[in-house]
Amino acid sequence: MRAGMPVNADPRQVAVMNTNDMPWEPTEHPGVLRKVLEFVSDPKKGRETSLLKFGPGAKLPVERLAERLDFFIIEGELSDGDASYDAETYVRLQPGSMFAAESANGCTILAKWRVPIHPELPAERVVIDTKSVEWLDFPERGARILHLYKNVDGIETARIGDVFPHRKLTKHTHAIGEETFVLEGALIDEYATYSAGVWFRMPCDCPHAPYTTDQNAKMLIREGDLVW
Repeated sequence: MRAGMPVNADPRQVAVMNTNDMPWEPTEHPGVLRKVLEFVSDPKKGRETSLLKFGPGAKLPVERLAERLDFFIIEGELSDGDASYDAETYVRLQPGSMFAAESANGCTILAKWRVPIHPELPAERVVIDTKSVEWLDFPERGARILHLYKNVDGIETARIGDVFPHRKLTKHTHAIGEETFVLEGALIDEYATYSAGVWFRMPCDCPHAPYTTDQNAKMLIREGDLVW
């Protein structure tokens, strides 16, 4: 996880970041660029959400992870020292894992580092090729869902949701908070339009009534990280 000034560090506030309008920032590693969406430096609440762009042949130094790391490959291919993964693959690594990221031909990933809420509970490495696994139908919401993980304590969950065009969801709140990165299409609510490349975070108990129009809305969604 990086060091630096806080970014969207107040979990009580709605946060919206359109990564399409953000410049790529250089890192200390040649060929690796970053767009920071969220950063909190804290021994118990620490978290970072960033887009990373690897140029062809770029790599990060080999490290033993101090935090949990989740990443989703938006485009290209990435190796983490254990295996190679192509676009639309989700990987979740636990603290203590060795991480040796490099990309032969370049890639863009969404990465999230998080100090575990309950480090004493067991957790496993997760790898899901979202193109080749079976999704669940969610007809009451006009969507399909792919669950990525659910922590053993039941607090944190993650999924990819794909809401079909011309669907309206009932107004609801997120009791444990929610953050979303739009992968494809657009989701709209009473506050804004969230198109592909937008990351937004809804704090606990913030109501909204999202819907789609002519496009679907395919999104990487996490819940529970705001519960401390």
